[in-house]
Amino acid sequence: MNNKISKIQMGMFFALICCSLYLGIGDIILLRKSSNEVLLAMLLGTIIGIIPVLMYLKVNSYLPKLNIYEKITKMFGQKIGAILNILIFLIYMFMLTVAIRSIVIFITSKYMQNTPYIFVGILVLVTSLIICFNGIETIARISQLSFFASLLFMFIIEFFLIKFINISNVFPLINGNNYITNILNGAIYHASSTSILSMLLLTINKSSIKDPKKYNRNIIIFYLISSLSLCVVMFFVITCFGYKISVSFRYPEYILLKKIGLSGSELHLENLLAFRWIFYMLALCNISLYGIICGVKKINKNKKISKLIIIIVAILCLVLGEFIFGSITQSIIFMKNYYVIIIALPMFIILLLMFIKSLLTKKESRS
Repeated sequence: MNNKISKIQMGMFFALICCSLYLGIGDIILLRKSSNEVLLAMLLGTIIGIIPVLMYLKVNSYLPKLNIYEKITKMFGQKIGAILNILIFLIYMFMLTVAIRSIVIFITSKYMQNTPYIFVGILVLVTSLIICFNGIETIARISQLSFFASLLFMFIIEFFLIKFINISNVFPLINGNNYITNILNGAIYHASSTSILSMLLLTINKSSIKDPKKYNRNIIIFYLISSLSLCVVMFFVITCFGYKISVSFRYPEYILLKKIGLSGSELHLENLLAFRWIFYMLALCNISLYGIICGVKKINKNKKISKLIIIIVAILCLVLGEFIFGSITQSIIFMKNYYVIIIALPMFIILLLMFIKSLLTKKESRS
């Protein structure tokens, strides 16, 4: 293992992460926030989302040999850096909690009914720990395979579902007097649950990229690919069900997949095709756990003790997932009402501070 990652693998990894909070969480929240204006909200959210992506690219190019914790310390000093690093560590813990919780709930509700939460959670956690302890090269290879598999599944889904499209279900695109509020609320949430997650990638320093030439363009392309795929998913949901029916489902895309079937067959193809959602969440799980690993290693240099601390923190996240979110309905309400304020906003502020600091430092060095 050379602990390196190519720019294409990095782009694929980022695309998976951008999609991670959408299916089962973001899609239903966007429908409830934006209603008829959901497609317009997602389009605006994609445009707004370019801002944090560009900020990430700038910060990533500054001090390319350092990860996010080391950059924070270098930029803001020991005291302020320590406070910000603790906040970043807690953000990684929260994202890991969300990822594990979402994967387990989906698996136990669709594949392994009546299986205890903790049992499935341990399986997911062990898988992610093995991947992350092997370094970013292993993470990159898993992400590359996951990206191609999810892309294949998506093409299959679109091929079978295109005959069910009723374009009239999209209209009216704007309905009622609150359409501006609906569009803005949906756009902010969409950007907050996709592009802002680029900050999580700062644990992978740019010097780890094997072919950094045109890396920025590569990341933007994969961001647009992920955004387009999410818009396509929502388009199929809306055109096949309509707004009012779509908003009543917990997993609207999963229900949509039930339309795919073979005549005279009892095969549940939706269970296979929906598996791509697990690829997305596993990517979020991996980057969050890798962020935790980097944070622990910065504090403790002893490999054995560090591994023990990482495992304990990971198990804590697994337990907290059940404690914080409770039922499926409660988890949706929590993410809808608090995610932007409690998680996305602090992430944006930290990224903004790092972006401004990198700009000012560069200007000072030139003068």
